[in-house]
Amino acid sequence: MKRLVPYPILAGDVSLDVREVRLDDVALPFAMVSKQELVVALHAVERDEWESARLSVRLRTPQDLKTGPWSNPSCFAVLSERRTNMRTSSRLREETPGNWTGEVVLHRDHHRGQVELTAHVVGSVEGIAGRVIGTANERWTVDLQARAPVKKKSIKTVWADFRDERNPHLHPFREDPWTVEAVGEEPVLYLNMGFEGLDALLKSTRSAERAARDAIAAQIAADVWAALFNAAVYTAEIEDGRPEWPGGWHESVLRRMLPDVFPDLSPDDALVEIVNRRHAGDGGGDLQTRLLHAAAKQSRLPRNLGGFIRTLRRTGQEDE
Repeated sequence: MKRLVPYPILAGDVSLDVREVRLDDVALPFAMVSKQELVVALHAVERDEWESARLSVRLRTPQDLKTGPWSNPSCFAVLSERRTNMRTSSRLREETPGNWTGEVVLHRDHHRGQVELTAHVVGSVEGIAGRVIGTANERWTVDLQARAPVKKKSIKTVWADFRDERNPHLHPFREDPWTVEAVGEEPVLYLNMGFEGLDALLKSTRSAERAARDAIAAQIAADVWAALFNAAVYTAEIEDGRPEWPGGWHESVLRRMLPDVFPDLSPDDALVEIVNRRHAGDGGGDLQTRLLHAAAKQSRLPRNLGGFIRTLRRTGQEDE
């Protein structure tokens, strides 16, 4: 979906591709670059010490780029990481109409975790220079700690006794069966080993307990999605008067859930809506209803809970 802005922008698609990665001028194995996952993995490449990674990129733009209602169009590849607040831009050169190539350099001592790579087309519009008139559809992740070029799609899960003196951060939730820590680079789901019956139920392989297990698991998943979404909303910052996608798992959560929270809006417009509501202090009522619906949909709660209820009904009828 295209971002709605008060000036003309490109109507066609802008596509970004990573062609090659070199560590200190040594080519990275092709297996460490995934065009399907849009991930470059820089850990465990048999080179413990390296100073810089040079990414060769290609950006494809509509061929009529230079005939639109703007002037002096240029293309830039951008590396950014929220964790270190680093941002690097590299100008691309046009090889043939619609094909722009170049290199962007990632310095290892400037980054710590996951770095986002994207690209923008800028130009002068209505007398104002530096307008973003197009953005790449793809957002690549350059992961300094990944051993394989895949995106993490699961949340870290930890079984712990919430009453144990070794877990003081969990003491406030000692009566809860689970809680979510949605801060930092990696959110964590904590399951309470001290909550009677939870461990046995979730780990049970008995078919008779399947419906109950699935219903509880779905409820846990719904709570996780809601917690992650609420945390992610507060990481979206305002730049040039508009909210910007935050990157990392925060962005992944927002992009996955916002279409269910605001189904009538594009992802970019949904981000604007949720941030505006946050600043206006509108965090309850309609928004929470929408959030609960989206979280339940992601966790498949209606189906699993419905199966549990049907099982209870059958059991009750058999007992009569």
